[in-house]
Amino acid sequence: MTQQVPLFIDGEFISSSSADRLPVTNPANQQLLAEVPLATAGEVDRAVASALEAFQSWKEVPVSERARLMMRYSQLLKDRHDELGELLAQDTGKTFEDA
Repeated sequence: MTQQVPLFIDGEFISSSSADRLPVTNPANQQLLAEVPLATAGEVDRAVASALEAFQSWKEVPVSERARLMMRYSQLLKDRHDELGELLAQDTGKTFEDA
């Protein structure tokens, strides 16, 4: 079954009100990996407004706290290296080593 990817707006996964979908395929073998919704103009506006609001609040976070959060993010990326590499390989059609 093809993975249906929701929109992520304002910190929540939501279903798009649009029925239009964009297929995501592995370019190496044309395997269908997922379908992502083509967001409506209203959903895009909501996402942009949410991102702007998040940016404004992020500017107020002390540098030491931002650094701590980025270090945690870095560790999460390292912890999930293999999983992320496999996903990138599928998405780009490259080998794991090249992805």
